[in-house]
This record gives sequence, structure tokens and C-alpha cells, in this order.
Amino acid sequence: MTDPAATPWEAALRAAFLEGRANIFVLHGAVSDYQWAADGLTTLTGALSELLGRSRSFVVAVDGAGDGWLSASDDPAALRSAFSWARPGTRDPQAVLEAGPEVLLPALGRLLSAPAHPCGVVLAQAELLLGPEPDRATRAAVARVRRWLDAPAVRATNNAAVLIVDAISGLSPLLVGHPRLHAIEVGRPTAAQRVATLRGELGAAVVGLSDDRLAQATVGLSLVEVAALCSRLSDAPPERLAQRFPVLEPPPVDVLDVPEPPPSLASDVESPDV
Repeated sequence: MTDPAATPWEAALRAAFLEGRANIFVLHGAVSDYQWAADGLTTLTGALSELLGRSRSFVVAVDGAGDGWLSASDDPAALRSAFSWARPGTRDPQAVLEAGPEVLLPALGRLLSAPAHPCGVVLAQAELLLGPEPDRATRAAVARVRRWLDAPAVRATNNAAVLIVDAISGLSPLLVGHPRLHAIEVGRPTAAQRVATLRGELGAAVVGLSDDRLAQATVGLSLVEVAALCSRLSDAPPERLAQRFPVLEPPPVDVLDVPEPPPSLASDVESPDV
């Protein structure tokens, strides 16, 4: 499969992290769209889990209800050791992951501040858990995540956390206004992502088509829409593919746009005989 260049949001996240500007991020915008990864189409949560898991022992994903699951882990023993340290007496990490935000968020805060337990955290639909509502449960969850932002120990580690929201305004003002929360907008897919998706999903059917031809035919489409297009074209005959991905025609040349020769040259041109 074709591996596209890093997405703009990934490049921005990586730069901010490596430059020491942030460990905790919020991604907003087109967060419901698919992402293209080496293994194919995935969700933004899946793409973040893969990204954070490259250099960390495990990644914990949390949904808007506060339920957690392991989205990446390479060492069960290290995982048990980490959770027993984060919440003393824990024998089964799954018990902490399923205990709700009152238990899970403080445990994740301890993990994020521990350099001995390299980890990543992804909070999907974070506005459901950390919104501006003034109820007691929301205020408590916001206060716990704000402690992650305030903790110098978190900034001294290789750990990272990412909140995912549709709109930045969906988060509590106590988080949005924090200087250590780095906001990154997820935009529409790039041409490279659209082309990689088409080549990955349609395979040999589009081998003979140029990248420019595939990119031009999918301008403005989300990857969800590109995936739906691939599903419709998966068994299409060559003539239908040719119709869907037409050959790019060069733009017509307007004679009025053809530049006149410079005066120094025009004066040297002899008039043709009539």
C-alpha cells in the first residue's frame, strides 16, 4: 500500500511535542472523518493510538462516557506494573479501565507523570466528559484533567495525551484557556491521503491511473466519501473507472492571454508578403 506523507495535524502535533511546547493536545474540526494509515482506513482515535504507541509501552483510549480500553500495548507485564503503581492494589488493569472517570482519570494522571511507564492517552468525544456544563461530575473531570496540564512532572516525560472534540468551544473554558493545552485543527484530507486511500482500497484497478488524475477526481471529498466511492467501484469494469476518473484535459489557451513580443523584437519582425 502507498504510505502518504504525514497529515498536517500529525506534523503539527509532532513538532509541538518535540519542541517541548506541549504534552497535552486537543484536536478539533473534521475529527469524524477516516484517517489513512499503513494498515488501511482507521478512525482518528485509531490513528492517534498508532502514532502515540510507536514510542510508548501502551496507549489508553477513553470514550465520552469515561470508559477506557487499551488501544495499543506491547508488554502485559509492564502494563500490570504500571496500573498497580498508578492505583495501588490493582491486579487487573481492565478493572481500572472500566471503573468510570472518577477512578480512571486520576489513574491516568499518575501514569502521565511517570517517566518509568511510557504511555499515551486518547480521550475521544471529550466534550461529553469535559464540557462547560456546571454539574458536579463534569467539574470534577475538568479539575482532574487540568491537573495533568498543571503538573511539571508530566512535561518532564515522554508521555502525551490528546483530547478529541468536534469544536473547541465544546470544552470547558477552564481547559480551553490553559496555556499548556495545544489546539490543532483536523482539516479535510490532503490530495496525498485521498490518492493513498484510492490505491490502497482499489489496488490493481487503478494502477494505470496517475496520482493527478485520482486527486483531481476526488477534490473536496472526505475520506469517508472516498471510502464509499471505493466500495461502489470495487468490482467496476475498466470503462466505468475511466468515466469516474477522466483524463485531465489541459485548460484551453485564450488567445487574448498570449503575450505579445517585446517592442524590441516586434520592430525586427518583417511583415509577410501579401
